[in-house]
Order: sequence, then C-alpha cells, then structure tokens
Amino acid sequence: MSTGSRLRVAVARTDTGRREVPPAAYDHVRLVVIRDGSTILQGECDARPITVGDAALVAPRVVFGHTPEGVATATTLMLDTDYLIEHLFWQHLDLIPDRDAARDLAAKLYPEPLQVLHLGEAELARLGPILDELVSRTETGQDAAGYFRAQALLFSVLEAVAPHVRQVPVAVLPLTSRQRAARIAAPRWQRFRPVRREAARVAALMHDDITQPWRLDHLAAHACLSKSQLTRVFRESFGVTPLVYLSMLRVQEMARLIRETDLLIAVITERVGWCYHSGCATRAFRRYMGVTPIHYRHYGPPSASQAGPGVGAHHGVKSANESAKQPVGRGIAVELSTGQMP
Repeated sequence: MSTGSRLRVAVARTDTGRREVPPAAYDHVRLVVIRDGSTILQGECDARPITVGDAALVAPRVVFGHTPEGVATATTLMLDTDYLIEHLFWQHLDLIPDRDAARDLAAKLYPEPLQVLHLGEAELARLGPILDELVSRTETGQDAAGYFRAQALLFSVLEAVAPHVRQVPVAVLPLTSRQRAARIAAPRWQRFRPVRREAARVAALMHDDITQPWRLDHLAAHACLSKSQLTRVFRESFGVTPLVYLSMLRVQEMARLIRETDLLIAVITERVGWCYHSGCATRAFRRYMGVTPIHYRHYGPPSASQAGPGVGAHHGVKSANESAKQPVGRGIAVELSTGQMP
C-alpha cells in the first residue's frame, strides 16, 4: 500500500497579499480564518469587512470570495462535506438512524449560507501554530502517522470553531429500542465487552461459509446453547443477532463482488447464499448500503459521485432545503446540539 497519500478530507492553505480571491462556489465547506489585516467579503452575502480573529464559515455550493484591504493573511480550510456529516452521524447514534438522515438534519440545523465567527485574537494566537502545521501536512504526502497527526490538528481547529457556530434548535427524539434492534447497517450497537467463546464460534462458522442456509437452532446447537441464550450472548458480543450478522456478511460480500467483478446481480445473489427471486438480497442490501445492488453497480454508494466527494451530501441538503422552502445547498455540518438529548 502506498504511504504517500494526501489527506483528501481536508486541505489547508495560507495566502498573504493584496490579491482578490474571486467569488466562486465549491462543493465543500470552507473555513477562512483571518490572521492578519482585514478583508471584504463578497458573493452571496453583504459586503462587509472581517478582521484579525474572525473566520468565515461557508456552506457548500455558496458563491463566496473576499478582497483584502491592503495586505492581509488568511488561512483557508476546505473540508469535505461527507466527512463532516459522517462525524455528525457518529456523534449522535442515538438520534440519527442513518447517514441520509444526518444530511437532512445538518440542513435544518445550519441553514445559513455563511456565518462570520468571532474567534478572538487570543484564540487565533493559540490556533496559529496548529493552522501552520495543518497547511504543511496537507500539502505533502503522508504515511499513517502523518495522516493521524493531520486528523488531530483538524480536530483541534474544529473544537475551537464549534462553540461559535450558530444553529437552529431542532428537537430530535432518541431512537427507540426497536429501531436500534432493527438496524442492520453499520455502525452496530457495540457495548465494548469481551466476545464470548460461544459467540465467537458461531461467528467463525458463518464467516467460513456465508452461503449455508444457517438457522438459529443449528447455530445454537454448535454453541451448545438454547436459541434464546445464543441470541443474548451474540448480541452482547457483536451488537446484533446471529442472523442479522449473517445478513451483514452477505451484503458486504455482495458489495465486493459488485465492485470487483462483472457477474450478474442474480449470480452474485446466489453466490452469497440468497435466492434471487425471493427479494431478500435486494431488501437487505438496500437496508445496509442505502441503495439497491443495481444502483450500487452503476453509481456506487449513496454519497458517491463522479463530480467528487460531497455531492451526495449536497443532494441530501438540497432536498431538505427545498421541502423547507429555503435556498438550495445551505447546510453546514460541524456540531449538533438538539432540543432533546438522551
């Protein structure tokens, strides 16, 4: 594996000078931190100055630029939209059923196309070395250690910015126990407990041959447990029941075969242990991957796009904004705070 990859979820650069940054729209979130001097905002906002210690947080697909007043220094962070929404999802698993819901919620929480954040000069002085190192690390190839160091730097910046981001209060109820139990898609509801030997034995059986028509009573017999005991032990170890776990394995193998081979979907379905005509494979695949097997073959995962990362997130934001009669593409996902928390 190559160790020279770049951190594609975020790119940072620092510019000093008098040159105008012409208004343009990008399919990612931009954070422009003013480190010296002042600049006049342009684009889909009122022309106004921001100065040292201020930052402009710009949503995807928003036309934005700025013109320095004399000489100014600004560090611009370009943040992949899907990356931010992924963290929104993981941060609040008890509230958000899937990543599509996270996109919709981000659009409701952060409808403003642009926010000016007043970080303050003291905070800017603390962030200065962090921003400088982040610029350096995202300009060059990275090994594993460099990648995680860049992530740590980025998290430090987001931690400093998040308290200043305005949001619209949204009351969101926690997921019910039934919704949690029914979830097949990752992430599973891990309890971070040791895996019981009986559960590990059953998991190994299913890994060794996912095509077998495994039944709960057969698996329980291998584990020398009753069906109810196995279900409890397995869920405590892996977060899902044995048969849901088997479905996950089959869907993952289906996705691999769709990506790596030209086999017909019907052939792939039979190869992983499902009957094509029953419809079980399509239902499970859609539930786990978010799209049907045919859609996955043609277009990839729901957030994938030939236009680049973040486009899928924008489509989710667009539909949510249209339903709310708001301008298209105005969603910033940095932090979630809801009216009701578990």
